[in-house]
Amino acid sequence: MPSQAQKHVTHNEAIDRLDGLVQLVVQGFAVNDPPEFPEEGRSGRSGPRLRGCGSARGQAGAAAQQRLGFHGAGRRLDRLGRCRGACPRVPGVFVDLLPTNPALMQNLSGVGVNTSADAVNRLAVSAPATLFSHEGQGHQLKVNKAVADTASLLFQSGWSGRAEMGLAGSDSFAVKVSGDGTSFVTALEVTSGRVQMPVGLALGAVTGDPVAPQEGWLWLNQTAGQVRVRRSGASVAVGAVSVPFLVPPSGEHVLTTMGSGTTTGTTAGAAGRMDLFPFSPRLDMTIDQMVVNVTTAVASALGKLVVYLSDANGRPDARLLETGDMDFGTTGLKSVAVSAMLWGGATYWLGLRHSSTATVSAWQSAATPDINGGAPVTTARKILRRTLSYGTAAPSSWGYLGSEISASFAPAIWLRMA
Repeated sequence: MPSQAQKHVTHNEAIDRLDGLVQLVVQGFAVNDPPEFPEEGRSGRSGPRLRGCGSARGQAGAAAQQRLGFHGAGRRLDRLGRCRGACPRVPGVFVDLLPTNPALMQNLSGVGVNTSADAVNRLAVSAPATLFSHEGQGHQLKVNKAVADTASLLFQSGWSGRAEMGLAGSDSFAVKVSGDGTSFVTALEVTSGRVQMPVGLALGAVTGDPVAPQEGWLWLNQTAGQVRVRRSGASVAVGAVSVPFLVPPSGEHVLTTMGSGTTTGTTAGAAGRMDLFPFSPRLDMTIDQMVVNVTTAVASALGKLVVYLSDANGRPDARLLETGDMDFGTTGLKSVAVSAMLWGGATYWLGLRHSSTATVSAWQSAATPDINGGAPVTTARKILRRTLSYGTAAPSSWGYLGSEISASFAPAIWLRMA
């Protein structure tokens, strides 16, 4: 106040009002008329005469010195009030905000936290997150239903349902999804411990087998082109033909046959000749060497080995590897280093390339698969034969031709385990 001689009077009044704002303890929320001579420090929903505010007596619910939004705690700590509304003479009216006495929290018509509850959503929360935590040990969130009704969690986008999980009209646990909020498709249903997927299962592709998979795991190995499962301590292709097969220890060899036949025969080469035949390992194999056996040498003759992957029809497709030269100028076993993973249950095409007319060991006719195609014949067809200049790289993609089918024996090729 200007030209005031006793400034402490105004200062003391300000301190008194500050105490009322920040230290409000409400004596009673149901007091319509305050006591005529209140005790020191006592306050209530209506109060004594304040300078410039008129009399608070008769002002039901009024609280002295309070403004819109101010809070006050009940003296017995069983109520919390908030100042609501305003008028020229009385700053605000206190209303009950939250009873802290458990007995006062029963049978509430609704609770809205930062939003309004309604007749359907009697508990409503508007917040960045909602936390339910344990008190000492575990914590359960229970959603109960009548026998034939629904107990579920509904996930919405723009207030339109997109996914729902729970007990939807039955006692089976289901996960449903929707693109429009109206039509829902059941993606998963669990009944009596069994999982059903009415619209099928889509496996995400991985580039290799998982590390240390557990029994029963199922996955799509994109590199192998197989759906694989962990079974009896091994990762195998689903649906692979069950034929007895032994994967030898490191450094020992695998015959590229179907497991039938006795002794080997021979097959003669020709300049630029390539002979391919199919081979399906029944278990996974990592190889570091390929071997052939020269029975009749030709001076300066050379040979190479190739491996092709199969397409969806089992035909040779993309080239997996082509080796360096092997010396066919002398007889005996000829080996060449490689580095490859052959997946159990997959079909590969193994081939031998000749620069000249050297003769090599060959598998007997019954030892390799029959090749289908062409017109009916009385002699089973065993290889695909193509002529290509030896100095030219093997095709990066084979490009199957039915005219290349031949009844000649497949060259004998051994694979060494890494």
